[in-house]
Amino acid sequence: MYPGSPTGDEKAAVTDFIKNAKPKTGKALVNLLFWSWGLLILGIVPYLLFPSIWTFVPAFLMVTSRMNALLALAHDAQHSAFLPNKKWNDLIGAWTCAYPMGSIFGSSRAVHLAHHKLLNKPDDPDRGFHIETNKDTPRQFITHFARLVFGGQLWTSIVVNGVLRPIAKGKPAEKSAVVVLSRSAHPEILNLIPVQLAIWASLWLASGQWWLYPALWLGPIFTMGTFTGFLRGFVDHARLRSEAEDPADAGRDRLITILKVNWLERAYLAPFSFNYHAEHHLFPSVPPYYLPELHKVMQKSEYYRNSYAVRPSYSKFLVEYWRQIADSSQPRHLAQAAQPTTNQPLGLQPLSDSEPRSHRPANLLMVNQDAPSQHA
Repeated sequence: MYPGSPTGDEKAAVTDFIKNAKPKTGKALVNLLFWSWGLLILGIVPYLLFPSIWTFVPAFLMVTSRMNALLALAHDAQHSAFLPNKKWNDLIGAWTCAYPMGSIFGSSRAVHLAHHKLLNKPDDPDRGFHIETNKDTPRQFITHFARLVFGGQLWTSIVVNGVLRPIAKGKPAEKSAVVVLSRSAHPEILNLIPVQLAIWASLWLASGQWWLYPALWLGPIFTMGTFTGFLRGFVDHARLRSEAEDPADAGRDRLITILKVNWLERAYLAPFSFNYHAEHHLFPSVPPYYLPELHKVMQKSEYYRNSYAVRPSYSKFLVEYWRQIADSSQPRHLAQAAQPTTNQPLGLQPLSDSEPRSHRPANLLMVNQDAPSQHA
């Protein structure tokens, strides 16, 4: 984290804001029932009434967009930032947001909270998705996301989170594991079956086409939805070479906020203020609709302002990153090879290893206390 600490007034302003930033039931239901499920269903209706390729494509795009919105709400629920009541937060977040998208709520939450705690550390379970060393040429960049689309996401979300992690639960090695699952009466992956069957039956009955479920539901999940989700995750934490070499970036731990989000980026990359990702990492219990105002409060403080990077847009970063990796004059791996070596493996050197995490203010290490992880 950025060296030093906020002044008393700066810390008080942020603390007071956090205390009042609590989940609102009405806001959550509007986001769930109208902006997510409502628009998703509305996007499918034209195809149901006039089935053709010309109505299928817009339906596919709308379903993909609103699936991203539902996953964003599931993410909020994983931080107990969706509904005020913990029981209903988890129940509705899992059964109406995560399971329909093929996401195993409990396992995903354990992985995600470990990512929060270990961001920019070698043990971060999501590190491979946002570091640059395996995406430092155009071919590597394309191959990385192609692998996720063509089976990688299925392996990660279903096989690893749904099968392998639960099997490992309770074994001696798990005591030192980064991701620790909560106890459950049965494998959580089984909860996906009735939900997916209900969606299949609904689409079949509404259209008379049995194949509409794999085409218009599984298709968006494992193709465009997978690509946009992991692309956003990459931009939220990746750095340009110029940023990595900037001394001011050394204490930011890959914390990044995107300020300007156009309608296309909002639809497919950053629904519900997901672009305020640094603020979310610093204060994960804050619901997303408070994050723009929290950003303004934090920007008034020099300490908080220097604690994370601010980018103008997703698209601008992607254009600049592509230009960087397309420049073959100095590939990233050659530039890193020229740097002084350390005991850390190449490409796995945390930016702030020189600064103990104990130097960070306690409020900047907040994680969900209800999370099923021994590290929370």
